Amino acid sequence: MTRFALGLVVTGLLLNLLLVVLLLGDTLLPLKLSLSAAAALAAAGGLALTVGLALVEPRQPHRGV
Repeated sequence: MTRFALGLVVTGLLLNLLLVVLLLGDTLLPLKLSLSAAAALAAAGGLALTVGLALVEPRQPHRGV
């Protein structure tokens, strides 16, 4: 379970890194990244990071004070 969660975190980070590289490379290359592709990469990276971090650090029940 931990490997899967950390795999999701790494996947999310790589997707976000790919998005940044594509957006920064857009100024140097004539290759255009569509808005829907950028939004899909951002959403997939954010979702993978969120789910992976939630699996790594599960919620603990609150104890009354």
